[in-house]
Amino acid sequence: MHSPADQFSDLVAGITGLLTTRHDGLTVVHAVISACAEVLGTDASGVLIADPRGGLAMVAASDERARFAELLQVHIEQGPCRDCIVENALVSAADLRDGGSRWPVFADAALAQGLHAVFAFPMRLLDDAVGGLNLFFTKPTELSDGQRRQAQALTDLAVLGLTQERDQRRLERLAERSLTTLNERAQVNQAIGMLAGSAGIDPDTARDRLAAHSITTSQTLLAVARAVTGGSLDARELAGLGE
Repeated sequence: MHSPADQFSDLVAGITGLLTTRHDGLTVVHAVISACAEVLGTDASGVLIADPRGGLAMVAASDERARFAELLQVHIEQGPCRDCIVENALVSAADLRDGGSRWPVFADAALAQGLHAVFAFPMRLLDDAVGGLNLFFTKPTELSDGQRRQAQALTDLAVLGLTQERDQRRLERLAERSLTTLNERAQVNQAIGMLAGSAGIDPDTARDRLAAHSITTSQTLLAVARAVTGGSLDARELAGLGE
């Protein structure tokens, strides 16, 4: 019999498998919503994303209760999901009867639908919240720290599902990134060779000195390597590092 940890690992493995195949973003999002029900015991879930015009748009909902709660937040511009996006942080009410005063209209409507607790997890992209995964419970509920980490991990997978490129363009982008990575590695290796030759040190030591200069100057390793190979940074200046 699977332990809860094994169950979570299996579900995450299944979702990551979807990310590498031809499944679209909504398929991934619905898999995340299903996983939330299985491992966290949610009674309903939904996803809202930030509209470029400043509003919110509903992406998915597990059932009519979640659909109602999500669309309500869109229309009244009030609710835990909006706050979690603005604050870029988890926003929750373990019991909407006591903790819903922050959103009185939303809380009353959610309670009328039989939803008594809500947790809104930020969907982050490049450190900004671009949406939220909303977990609803029909009873007052508190999530443990471990459950919150699991929920945020599933939320992050939902972001990947919605932002991934599909089919041929994904393959083209992968090829482009691979070529870029190989080119960048070649530039770094060239700089290492130049430094090793000028300083009479082994390549591993030369790499360490490039890395040390990168850290002390707050530059990327590639930027330092380009400076060396381009001549704007004398390799002899780096030869003294560590001596």
